[in-house]
Amino acid sequence: MPIFMLDFFGVLLNVMGAVDLADLSFLFGPHLRDELGLLNQAELTVRFAAVDGMGSEVRVHDGDGRLLRRHAYHGLGGIPPLLPPFAVLGDRFGVLQAAVLAKGDVVVALVGGVESPRSVLALALGVRGWRMVSGQRLIVDRFTGETLPYQVPLELRGAALEAAHASGLRDGDLRTATSPLTGSYLQVRPESLLETVPVDARLEPARIVRLCTAGGHRASLEDWGRAPSVWPADAAGLLDGNPRMRLLLPPAGGVEEAADLLDARLCPPLVKGYPPCPADSPTTRERPAGSITSVSIRREPRSSTARSSTGSSAPRAAAATT
Repeated sequence: MPIFMLDFFGVLLNVMGAVDLADLSFLFGPHLRDELGLLNQAELTVRFAAVDGMGSEVRVHDGDGRLLRRHAYHGLGGIPPLLPPFAVLGDRFGVLQAAVLAKGDVVVALVGGVESPRSVLALALGVRGWRMVSGQRLIVDRFTGETLPYQVPLELRGAALEAAHASGLRDGDLRTATSPLTGSYLQVRPESLLETVPVDARLEPARIVRLCTAGGHRASLEDWGRAPSVWPADAAGLLDGNPRMRLLLPPAGGVEEAADLLDARLCPPLVKGYPPCPADSPTTRERPAGSITSVSIRREPRSSTARSSTGSSAPRAAAATT
């Protein structure tokens, strides 16, 4: 039986059973480890197993082989995600559904449902020099409050899906998937679209930005007092000290304008208490701001001559949509 190793935030996992290397590599990319000498140092073992007449199940064991959790397997998604097995790590990590990006020392978590322009806005921020921390989940260390990189595929729909198809992605960068609730969508490795933060980075607490649709014609950003729902339930106060804002977007378009607004508000050239963010080279946009079908593509990958607090991994190309 093949055994694979994943490293999430310093927690080493042995993964075995009905999984293959290609799937793990696509889903978890830089979290995958190949040092066989570390197998005996794994803190947890996650075993996928077939059960007669019951489909598949997942069993989680600790380093001494004791069974910690056993449940039916219905997929890797959801809250909390199956890998890592957050269900047995809830005392150490808090999880919030969000797209998370960083620029300089500033971290932002974009909170919104699958129908919101969360992913499109994340890609637009990528063109403005923001780096992907996680396309799906905000992971918070409950002991330190730090934001932890969770580099799993982006889930793109609608305008973001069309833009990803048009950006010349290689077949290995993407997969098509289907949800019974939202229909088909595209899974795309984040490093194929924008720069990413190394998985061993430890970042500042995130500013929480709730995406909302408003009746106006312009995007606007305002302070917002409502706390988001965090898993597990006993971590409800985990983000109480994080700045919280609400980004109001028009019913159609406005993502480019919203990206400019967020970039200027959260990472201005110089704010007391915060260092200036890295300079960005101008990016040509193919359509006017406010169009949700326009695409901005930077053909040359960005590189960093000095490692910032968030770090960087070199992308093949950077693409963003409005």
